[in-house]
Amino acid sequence: MADGPLVGFRVLDLTAVISGPFCTQLLGDLGADVIKIEPPEGDSMRRLGRPAKNGVTAAYLNFNRNKRSIVIDIKKEHGRDLVRRLAVKADALVENNRPGVADRLGIGYGDIRRANPKIVYCSICGFGPKGRMANHPAYDPVIQGYSGMAFVQGGKTEKPTAVKMALADKISGMTAALSIVSALHAARARGVGQYIRVPMLEAMMAFSANDSIYGYTFVPEDEYKSQAPKSTTLDPFKTGDGWLTIAPFTDAQNQRLCEAVGHPEWWADVPDKVERGRNMMRGLAKLFLTRNTAEWLPILEQADIPCGPVHNYETLFKDEEIVANECFNIYEHPEVGSVRTVNPGARFTETPMKMWRVPPRLGEHTDEILREAGIEKSQVEELRATKVII
Repeated sequence: MADGPLVGFRVLDLTAVISGPFCTQLLGDLGADVIKIEPPEGDSMRRLGRPAKNGVTAAYLNFNRNKRSIVIDIKKEHGRDLVRRLAVKADALVENNRPGVADRLGIGYGDIRRANPKIVYCSICGFGPKGRMANHPAYDPVIQGYSGMAFVQGGKTEKPTAVKMALADKISGMTAALSIVSALHAARARGVGQYIRVPMLEAMMAFSANDSIYGYTFVPEDEYKSQAPKSTTLDPFKTGDGWLTIAPFTDAQNQRLCEAVGHPEWWADVPDKVERGRNMMRGLAKLFLTRNTAEWLPILEQADIPCGPVHNYETLFKDEEIVANECFNIYEHPEVGSVRTVNPGARFTETPMKMWRVPPRLGEHTDEILREAGIEKSQVEELRATKVII
């Protein structure tokens, strides 16, 4: 049973792949009743990607908890009419089709707003509304490159490197979720809905540029761009048996770090601050190799240095902090059995985010949702006979 802060809100989810499903999953984690409207063949993520078990992919499971599934063929007029009828009792609708598709189908913002003036309608797309790319498709790697993120990841090598996950998709989904929650608040307060467009490129730049644009913050930038650090994050250090990370930020932390590892001279005896830092990092890179990670971490922790191990998933699941805080849970899915899922990333004292509904089977809730919409049983049978629904 949901008891999150969005209990009582209903969201229509006409999205697929990652950006949209991640957005609506977050809304579901917050307690919203998310109705996933799928075509007869289902969200493509039900079929694409590995691994899969009993025909169900891990990718689908990881982005579609806390939702109900209804199958509607929106290529048919009666299917599009069903979407408009469901929108009458919805608070929000989310879609991530290529720009213009929803409008051509008759389920764009203008069409849905006529059915429900208070609805919050969110479109996740690739690019902004102006310029030659406005209606172009986009996927995560394109946005990572276009936004500058891949270049930033290249660091000193300046070889563009993509982050090895669907970062732009997920950032766009989080941006959309925050925007929808804000618009729902405005709708309750002002009595009017609105249209939200979340271009992936703009969401990615809004996320990444704040701490990677330092050299271009002051205008004109010619005097300052060479002063900006190539990277604001230290790469992990190799140890005798693995890796560890450190993040000394203040002078006091750097001094304590040098003292803790037995080399106070690395910080105290070098007048130039830039050279002092480089000298310390070179020394640490060699020194950390002489002991195992488990030997170094207590030393660093005792000196109150921000630090931690570098995990892979097999070690992460066993880490005492992760176990103590129950960051991952295992639930039973009716088609595949035991499934591991990561918990939502926020803790509410009164209205918790949580998993309260397993990812739905295709069309599992079709009859239930249509009944709630006031559609008679005879109409449901007719719609099924004409393959508008399944």
